[in-house]
Formats: sequence, C-alpha cells, structure tokens
Amino acid sequence: MARIVIISDTDIDQINGVVTTYNNTMRELRAAGHIVHMFDSMWGGKWFSLPSYKEVRIVLQPWKIKLILDSEMRWDAKIHIATEGPMGLFTRLYLNWKKYPFTTCYHTKFPEFIEKITKIPAKFFYPYFRWFHNKSKCVMVPTEGMKVFLETKGFKNIKVWTRGVDPIVFYPENIVDMDYIVCVSRVSKEKNLDAFCQLDYPMKVLVGDGPYLEELKKKYPNVIYAGKCTGESLRRAYAGAKCFVFPSHEDTFGIVLLEAIACGTPVASYPGPGSFEVLEYSNGVISTNLQEAVNEAIKKDRNEVFKTSKKWTWKAATENFLQNVL
Repeated sequence: MARIVIISDTDIDQINGVVTTYNNTMRELRAAGHIVHMFDSMWGGKWFSLPSYKEVRIVLQPWKIKLILDSEMRWDAKIHIATEGPMGLFTRLYLNWKKYPFTTCYHTKFPEFIEKITKIPAKFFYPYFRWFHNKSKCVMVPTEGMKVFLETKGFKNIKVWTRGVDPIVFYPENIVDMDYIVCVSRVSKEKNLDAFCQLDYPMKVLVGDGPYLEELKKKYPNVIYAGKCTGESLRRAYAGAKCFVFPSHEDTFGIVLLEAIACGTPVASYPGPGSFEVLEYSNGVISTNLQEAVNEAIKKDRNEVFKTSKKWTWKAATENFLQNVL
C-alpha cells in the first residue's frame, strides 16, 4: 500500500482532461487500497482569476502548502506534482531544497499555448519547463510521441502514463436519427475551433464553454452551440453524432478521443500526439485536410470503432501511473 500526494494548480471541480485524468486515477488507486490525497489551488491561500480564463486560479500564497508537505514527508509519501503553476513551482522548489524525491507530469504544450497568446516564440519558454522538470525522478507524458518530442527539447527521465475511458459512462447507443458532426472542447483560441466551425457539413454541434465562445457565435452563427455538457447529456452528444472532430494542434492527448470511440463515434483529426496514439484505420482518420478526414471518418463501421476503445481502461492507466510514482 502506497501513500500518494498530488499537488495541482488545477481545481478538482473543473471540467478538463487534467481533472478527468486525476479523478479517475485517484478513484482506481483508492479502490486498490492506496491512500491518496490531492491538494489543489484552494489550499494555496489567496488567488485571482486570469482575465480571459476565469476558471483558472493563480495562487498568491503557494507556500501555505508547506505544512502539508512537511507532514506528508514524515509519512514517506510519494509526492507527484501535476502542474507547473505556483502550487507546483513552490512544491518543486521546496522538495528540491529538502532533497526529497518527486515526480511530475507534462500535460499540455504550454510553450506553444503561451506563444499563441503573447506571439513570443515557444522556444523562449522551454528553458523554464525544462528547469521545472529536470529534478523530477520521472516526467510523465501521455504518449510515446510526446516522449520523443520532449526528448528533442532536452527533457530527461520521461516515461509514458497513458489514459483511459469509463465504459459505464460512455457507451454506444443511437439516440436519434440526426445527421450532425460534433466537437467537444474547452472553447478557447488555442483549441483551433475555427477549423471545426468552417467545415462543410449541414449540422455542426460544438459542446463546451470558454472565453472564445461569444466570438465564435458571432463568426459562425450556423453552428449549434450546446454549452457545457456532462454525464448522460455528454454521452448522447457523442453517441448521436456521425463523426467526432478533433481540430486541436496543441493537445498532448485529448481524452475526448477515447470518450468518442467508446460511444462508437469515429474521429476526424489533424495529426498530433494524441490522435496518433489513439486512432487507427478502424476508428478514425488523421489528415492535414480536416474536411477530407470528416468525409472519410463518417464511413467507418461504428461497431469496429467501439471495439478499439476496450483496451483503454483507467485500471491499466492507473497501474502505469503507480509504477512511475513508485
């Protein structure tokens, strides 16, 4: 039995791939008898929200986590840093000062994300992220493609921590006979959602919320904006679609890919680490021409698409995480 502590700048009640990953991982770890605690930005004292990303909290007093870290080190806990924000940064500095081992995770191509916002080339931000992870005994990434990519950027001690999907929540069922394609995403500029909205298809449904939503509504009034969906409403959005579209260039994995194929819905995607890891001939199409990918993906056999999702389990992913932490 292991005692595991996860430090994150992402609040556990948010809806995104990082939160989905850790929620499912903690559930599986606890079911296996391990003791798991997660401390997010709510433990870091005062905070403020980013102007364009209201749900993102920037902690102003991350050192408040020190008492927790001291206590957990006395218990010989395995400490995992989930994010590179203030909480993660203070934890990294403090544990390094204490010469206490820790693991980290690289979830997002943040240098490229920052470049899109600031127009400053991503290469200027990689030194910080290399430094942040260089003392980690294991830097976890979701795909082999990301492992190779970060190695070219000078990162060390990289191991793959794959992902899963919950078959109780996501499963196939033709809800209604409607002809639409769907994209499920946080609605922000870095997700490249314009590419989805510009596709030539009679009905396009965008599921999600975010700072770019109102601008998209003005630019593409022909798209159906379903807003934030969870649980059964989200499953129905996937399961009723002819095709799921994944237009992002920056996502390192995209759990939505797994959710889509678990509902039997084929995927059309641009090339990327996540799509190369998940998609194969029977469940989707990867192409630099997203329109052509959609046209081919809708022809896929949905039963065959569903079959490919069965290997992606949270139990296997959690065993992978545990091996890396230990």
